[in-house]
Amino acid sequence: MGTIESRTLHILVDAAVEGLPPAAQAAPRLTVDIGSAHTVVLLDGTAAVRIARDPDTAAAMRKRQQLVDSIPDSIGFLLPWSLGPVVELEGFSAVATRLIPGGPCPAGEGDPGQLQDLLNSVSSIAAEPLEGLLAEPLAFCGGSDWYRIQCEEVLPRLDQDVQGRAADAVAALANLEPVRDVFAHGDLGGHNVFWEGNRIVGVLDWDLASRSDRSTDLACIGVWNGWDKLPLIAGAAEVRRAAIRRNTFRLQQVAFALLNGRPTDEIGQAVARANAWLRESL
Repeated sequence: MGTIESRTLHILVDAAVEGLPPAAQAAPRLTVDIGSAHTVVLLDGTAAVRIARDPDTAAAMRKRQQLVDSIPDSIGFLLPWSLGPVVELEGFSAVATRLIPGGPCPAGEGDPGQLQDLLNSVSSIAAEPLEGLLAEPLAFCGGSDWYRIQCEEVLPRLDQDVQGRAADAVAALANLEPVRDVFAHGDLGGHNVFWEGNRIVGVLDWDLASRSDRSTDLACIGVWNGWDKLPLIAGAAEVRRAAIRRNTFRLQQVAFALLNGRPTDEIGQAVARANAWLRESL
């Protein structure tokens, strides 16, 4: 993971906002770490600059931003559409995007009607024109190689008493009966969905968008907004599929840590969380 020096960060932001109005360029800046891969610099009420902390990811950032920019504003909520081109400096990349107001709702909350509209809107995005811009399903934890990684790398790291439960959860996902693929956001919950009051106003972080089925996003909604809301959002069959996906989420996080070369203690923490979840929930 690359470390961006303060000077480089400021130069990157200056380059990303060069074409914006003077008020945006001069706006006070607030730096926020988003997850482990990105830094975001907020320009007081005017724009946001997203910066990839992994060096040499400009091509991937352009591809992801092109995907966002290809989703029309008729979607019904705001997206981080581009305000300028992707810029590069010392291997790092940045892009100025539309600032989305509001913020995430507290865990366990969120109006089911709004969540249902969100799921319907996302799954109705035409995937075919975006084919070359979409990620591979389960890209977060290995993509097409996810099953082998689980069996060979993740399961052996778990405590012995939960390995059987984990193996069953992985097998259930691997054997999930295919249904019609649609556009899926891939991480549709938590801090990626912004609300103002009881209304969803925008969705961030489309990096994992892929062709999948609706249970991919439904599972994310359930984990953050409350599993009890899912019967009000989708049918029983989709809720069952979402549960199968949810049962591997902690295991997927272990795979992510391994695949991205995270420090040993971070991998150990992911394994400990998986062990605890499997004991308590399966």
